[in-house]
Amino acid sequence: MLVETMTPKSTVHMVVFFLQLCIVKGQIICERQIIAEWRVEPKHVVMEWTLRKNICTDFYSECWNVNTNSTREDKNLSVPQICPVQLQLGDSLFISSDPSFQSYGMNLLNVSKEEFINCPKTGFLQEQQIFVCQIRGLHQVDPTWLGVGTHYFVELHKRGPHLCNMGLRLNVTVKQQFCQETPNAPLCSKHGRCLSHVWEKQYSCHCFSQYSGKFCQKFNVCSTKPCHNNASCTEKSEGTGKSYECTCPPEFSGKNCTEIVGQCQPHTCFNGNCSNVTPNTFLCECDKGFTGKTKHFSWSIIMM
Repeated sequence: MLVETMTPKSTVHMVVFFLQLCIVKGQIICERQIIAEWRVEPKHVVMEWTLRKNICTDFYSECWNVNTNSTREDKNLSVPQICPVQLQLGDSLFISSDPSFQSYGMNLLNVSKEEFINCPKTGFLQEQQIFVCQIRGLHQVDPTWLGVGTHYFVELHKRGPHLCNMGLRLNVTVKQQFCQETPNAPLCSKHGRCLSHVWEKQYSCHCFSQYSGKFCQKFNVCSTKPCHNNASCTEKSEGTGKSYECTCPPEFSGKNCTEIVGQCQPHTCFNGNCSNVTPNTFLCECDKGFTGKTKHFSWSIIMM
């Protein structure tokens, strides 16, 4: 049961808290990663339920440390609150109450976004209570409150929403990952990173340059640039694997467009040896220190 009257000691604490809030208002910038990478193992996260520190006011620039779109209607939203936290699905959340609250404990509620912004005035449903009774010290939030999505926790005292208005409220976002093709598969097929931007609702694969697909499971054979001499590359499916086809310029041929159309003639290859590959194509093998194709194409001396 909540204490009906506030003791002088607790009243003094609240005044001190209010002064502290005024001092730091507009100065607290919550530290966070704009882009986070999925952790293989869950972790324990402890949030301090206090007004002494980590209270931000401006919802976007301070609480989320991101620039707002100037066209947003809520760009100037001012909501004093404990710095928001983002969790992975499976993480454990612990709430640690400030020692100053030992006199009357904490009473946390799960509320809607509107109630989070405006703070519930009086009354609440029993099913909104995060803990079955007022708590003191360190307590774990039951995992049933930490499903995928955004959750809004606030402090509600019988005497009104003053503690919530001063900043005793917490935005908790829980994200899951969609980076595995099967439950036991490696993240992003080991060909990418499982990432989430601060505003994204989930973790997804960001593939390395030669891979694509939802799980980075597709190898882009053309990304290795197998076709030479300004030829175009087209991917082809062959059975269970991938192959490619080069479309060569008129003067080149071969699988990778490295063979020159024609036959070896005297002085065809300057500073190198000419060898016929097929009855209709040949290659020039340059001497050390030289590059180029034939007398019809540019070549240069390499300084050794």
